[in-house]
Amino acid sequence: MAAALASAGTPASDHGASILETPDMTEPVLIVDRPFDGCAVLTLNRPQVMNALSSELRGLLAETVAGLEADPSVRVLVLTGAGRAFCAGLDLKELGSGNAVSSVGTRDPKVDPVAAIGAFTGPVIVAVNGPAITGGFELALAGDVLVASSAARFADTHARVGVMPAWGL
Repeated sequence: MAAALASAGTPASDHGASILETPDMTEPVLIVDRPFDGCAVLTLNRPQVMNALSSELRGLLAETVAGLEADPSVRVLVLTGAGRAFCAGLDLKELGSGNAVSSVGTRDPKVDPVAAIGAFTGPVIVAVNGPAITGGFELALAGDVLVASSAARFADTHARVGVMPAWGL
């Protein structure tokens, strides 16, 4: 992930997207775009599962936000989701498999994306383009400003799926 983090820290003058993926993946799980000086756009990119937060995506998002916090050329973050959803919350299939490493509730900005967003000193704008459910709702609430499209839906289903809120609900 260090290589992925390095690509996230590209100079602001290198406008464009950095695609963050691990060696065993064919699709990037997080896209970092630098559309103009001072701004980084992070796009959760697991549209086939409504951008569910796998342990890998949570860790990569936390590392990337921390790396962008350390970059003085980045003054604002925008967080959004690819496809029809902002974020469906934790990847329940992964959690049910028993193979997931959970960073939820650790409050360590190195591994917890909500803690990393909270530690970012500039404004974090969350562009909610579709459903933000359970942990995805909590992730959205971690930002400073929410901008919701007409397709945005917010739901807290922690009790329905049998998980405890850990990020602020």
